[in-house]
Amino acid sequence: MFRQFGRDKSLLLYKYVISYLIIFLIPYITISTIFYQVSVQNLRDEIVNSNIDKIEQVIDITDSRMKELKNIATRVSLDHRLTPYMLEQPYNSKQAIEELTSYKVSSSIVDELYLYYHGEEQIYSPRGTSSINTFIENTYQFKDEEEIKLRTLMEAVTKPVIYPVETISSKKDSQQIIAYLYPIPINSSVNYGTVTFFVKDLTFKKLIEKVLGDFKGNMYIFNEKKELLTSSNKGEKLDIDYLNQFDLDKTGVINKKINNEDYSLVTIHSEYSDWTYMTAMPTNQFYERMNTLKSSIVLILILIAAIGVIATIFMAIRQYQPIKNISQSIKVKKLEHTIKTKKKDELDRIRETIDTMYENSREMDKKIKVQQPLIRDQILSILLKGNVVNHEEMKELLADLELTFKGNHFFVVVVSFDNRITEHEMFKQKEKLLNKLMKVSSEYCQGFGVELVHDNGIALIVSTDGEGIQLEAQQRGFIDELSGLLADNLPSLPSVGVGNIYTGTDWINRSYIEANAALEYVLLHNRNIIYFGNVSKCNGDDKWYPSDAQAKFSQSLKQGDKIVAEETLKIIMQHVKEQGTSIYMLRAMCFDLINVVLKNMRELDLSYKTEDVKALVEFSSLSDLENKINFMIASICEVVEVRKESHNSVLRDDILSFIEENYKEHTLSLEATAEYFHISTAYLSRFIKEQTGDTFTQYLWRLRKEEFKRQLIETDNTIKEIVLNIGYVDVANFTRKFKKVEGITPGQFRKQYGLKKAL
Repeated sequence: MFRQFGRDKSLLLYKYVISYLIIFLIPYITISTIFYQVSVQNLRDEIVNSNIDKIEQVIDITDSRMKELKNIATRVSLDHRLTPYMLEQPYNSKQAIEELTSYKVSSSIVDELYLYYHGEEQIYSPRGTSSINTFIENTYQFKDEEEIKLRTLMEAVTKPVIYPVETISSKKDSQQIIAYLYPIPINSSVNYGTVTFFVKDLTFKKLIEKVLGDFKGNMYIFNEKKELLTSSNKGEKLDIDYLNQFDLDKTGVINKKINNEDYSLVTIHSEYSDWTYMTAMPTNQFYERMNTLKSSIVLILILIAAIGVIATIFMAIRQYQPIKNISQSIKVKKLEHTIKTKKKDELDRIRETIDTMYENSREMDKKIKVQQPLIRDQILSILLKGNVVNHEEMKELLADLELTFKGNHFFVVVVSFDNRITEHEMFKQKEKLLNKLMKVSSEYCQGFGVELVHDNGIALIVSTDGEGIQLEAQQRGFIDELSGLLADNLPSLPSVGVGNIYTGTDWINRSYIEANAALEYVLLHNRNIIYFGNVSKCNGDDKWYPSDAQAKFSQSLKQGDKIVAEETLKIIMQHVKEQGTSIYMLRAMCFDLINVVLKNMRELDLSYKTEDVKALVEFSSLSDLENKINFMIASICEVVEVRKESHNSVLRDDILSFIEENYKEHTLSLEATAEYFHISTAYLSRFIKEQTGDTFTQYLWRLRKEEFKRQLIETDNTIKEIVLNIGYVDVANFTRKFKKVEGITPGQFRKQYGLKKAL
């Protein structure tokens, strides 16, 4: 994939890759950022909550221990055996000492318990009774300032007080204990004694460390006066005075720089004891898990990004590949266009190719529109000849050419001009009439005309949607309207032959041959319009075969329609067989039929040998005669078809020769040429386009231009003389057109290729 990416130096491919990367990266970066932030924040909250949970566990333990001490103090204050009176009695004092011992052992954190009544010199403890001085000097060895503070508080305390007390050990180093002083009696405005508990700092530390477990950091407990009661240090020791500068009443996490290192401090306040609990840990250590998660998330996101980029490039190449294939196909099939646009990307090349195809399509549409009348005539001619091979394709072609028939019943009308239209004015009238006969409509019928160039006439294929006896009436109505149209456009009516009505397009050629056959009876009936169905009525002898069949047979031979000729011959022979006449009359009818064949061969200028005639007349039976005539039919129709095909070639050669001989005449025009050959201008225009690929004007211009160039090169005539010689009158117009086509003026052409003579 990447090899292909490296090989394809395509600007479009780079655009695709960049576009796909943008489409991928925008949501990816957005989602990744949100995911990263949410994950980190969730873990941050989890870490903070974990630390808070540990502190709250410590708070729960310490609060429960403080409640325990309060409970002991309450019991002491309420114990009647520990009243001042009872303690003064020797026996009772011994019992009181035992009670104090039991109270002391009821708490696991109490190191010593003392009972003191205001104004007395004695202090009571599980160890016994001693004076205050002895207690202070010998028991804990307080520092002077601590001794004074303790004496004062024991004498004057009115509410529970907890504070740290620093003592001096035997090794002269200081040790800290926590003093808890509780006034008695409870809930009294006048106190007469104090219960004092001493808890070693070490005991509190062990309690805290047991709860914190593997917590890696420092923990501090401050009383309500922000005095440090105890601490547990598993990291670097911090300055307590510096910590006291912070707002210890504010609960939560704060980040501070201590000793040039970032620390995260978590502070929680106990509502019961009014103590403040604080943990301090280097921020990196505090968020160690979060940093690990960050690294993991970043690695995962990088991996996803790498996969996404690879997938993006793959998809870009995959989407680009069809365009590349199309572009390469365009390069192969249209190299010159590709060279002109090689600095553009594939889409531009494809766009230009599509534009070119569109322009070509428009040009093709124009050409099709020019050729459409010719195609229309060819389709109608195929229907007249009965050469339809695929009826479905024929229906589609008729629909494309907008040749819509009204029904499925058809008949053909042939209008023959009988070579009578030769004068110039009559020719123009015929031209106008031909345009009108291209499509003729009546109430029930629809007819489409096609020019019969070789027969100097026009044939109309007429469809009707009637049924039964309506068909003949609709046919006659159409012919009446057609007759009126002919009378309005011509000084004299032409001959009109009308074929019988058939169902389906397969039978149109039968009606066409019948219409041509009907034209042969125009003089006999002394009418301009002849219906083939009425032809048989002219033969009054019922013993003879029908004259309409003879006319149809004769016309099918002239048209070269082998199928219709064989069908008509079969009908004639069947009629002859069914006559039941004498052998002499039978032979007469057979010889008459042979005469029809020979007569048509003569009219078609077809030679025949005596031996062929002898074989034809020496028939042994009617079936033998039918087979021999069928053989003659095949030969005649084949020759006629060949002549029709060659006739177009002859006509083409004659027309082109006429133009080449007369193109220097300024009077030469499409109309003049059509009149000379007795064909319509529309047919001539289509015929020249079909044969040369150019219109009449383009073909004439090409001949004149080539002759003009030849004379420029080979003669010293002036440009004006040459222009006049080749049939142009407007010299300036010809010069402009020549420059537009050749790119240079006639004078420049002569200087470049011929004689250099000044105008």
